[in-house]
Amino acid sequence: MKKLGLLSLTLLLVSMLALAGCGNGSENGATGGSGGNAANSGESEGIQWDAETNEYVMEEPIASGEVPLKIWVEYEEYGKALQEAFAKKYPNVKVEYEIVPKVDSVERMALDGEAGKGADVFTTNYDELGNAIDNATAAPVGNYEAALKERISEPFINVVTRDEQMYGVPISTESIALFYNKTLLKELTGSDEPATTWEEISELAQTYNNPATNQWTIRFQAGQIYYAYSVLSSLGWHLYQDGDLDNPNFEAPELKAGLEYYKGLRNIWNVNSADATYDSIENEFIKGKTPYVITGPWVFADFDKAAAENGFEYGVTKLPKVASGEEASSFSGISVAVVSGYTKYPAAARVFLNFMASDEGAAALHQSTGAIPALNEEHLNNVEGIAGNEHIGGIVAQSENADLMPQVPEYLYTSGNSLMVNVWDNLLGVEEAQQKATKEYTEMKALVE
Repeated sequence: MKKLGLLSLTLLLVSMLALAGCGNGSENGATGGSGGNAANSGESEGIQWDAETNEYVMEEPIASGEVPLKIWVEYEEYGKALQEAFAKKYPNVKVEYEIVPKVDSVERMALDGEAGKGADVFTTNYDELGNAIDNATAAPVGNYEAALKERISEPFINVVTRDEQMYGVPISTESIALFYNKTLLKELTGSDEPATTWEEISELAQTYNNPATNQWTIRFQAGQIYYAYSVLSSLGWHLYQDGDLDNPNFEAPELKAGLEYYKGLRNIWNVNSADATYDSIENEFIKGKTPYVITGPWVFADFDKAAAENGFEYGVTKLPKVASGEEASSFSGISVAVVSGYTKYPAAARVFLNFMASDEGAAALHQSTGAIPALNEEHLNNVEGIAGNEHIGGIVAQSENADLMPQVPEYLYTSGNSLMVNVWDNLLGVEEAQQKATKEYTEMKALVE
């Protein structure tokens, strides 16, 4: 679903709700194996750390291949790729995978883990991790923390941290970003460096735009809050900032200021929201005559092919900000891998968890699913298939600047998109559109309760 990428982007900032809102992190018990209680940390489980190899010593039944290590992943291709990559480093260890959607894994683990049928390692969306910690289905990563913090950016580390312990490993990330035609910008401005503000884009539009020939400086899906959010956040409005899903704060004064500015962008992208579609955005960019589009990593294959065929070079960078505002945020999603609090093999499970964030594990992810590993730029460039890919680096840079949100209800997008359409198409005044969006959100929320 391209509106929200791979997660349908049910995705503020990291500290808002993902973990802190789930509780104050009192001592977290976990169950071992088929139900025996064990403290939820590597040290108290009595597992052994090898200081020479900087790894936990896997339990003999797993290390010898007598018993398979079990993992839950969302995609068949990813499970198979992890299985094969792990076998190259640990040839005696058997890995079995099962396909379990991330949105179901925490709830299912609470049942299957208790019954002794759960996986040793599972994946989930970051906003479900707090629940996993509270119900003891997630265990700390233990002695791998230092190495993981060196490989993964701090905003992503914060997503999985509670009470100064990491309870999971960020595996993949996704966000929209600003895509730009380097070759065309060089011709138009004398520089292939992208704009960093909307004001710079507006300045270029004064000379480049030609509505009669459908020539526009920037294109984006103007009627969707997912795309408009970067402008609104740059002027100080952040969705669910207080963590209250009952109140999207559609009538906040910061949103009013953002909507007034957003409405003014119609001057540089003067199409009705219904006409701002994939065909009029991405398909126009591939022709090589549009300097900027706002889109996501799902276009890489099409843009790479078009750039080669049409003789232009493109780049990806952070979303533009309003000159007088703050950095532009976007909606973003993060997938997380977790050691089950119920595993009988906590050492081996942690070895596998750490492997998932290694260069080899990241390559298995990217090559099998196209997903972007949640590694920092330095280590992302070490991953086979990604090394030197500045396009992916641009997505990651914006992801690090994103608002990470709780499970966003579908009616947020319905009412939020309605708000954007009413403002962009000038169907209602800004304040009236805000009031209408609040009413729609409240009514639709009541229908599903």
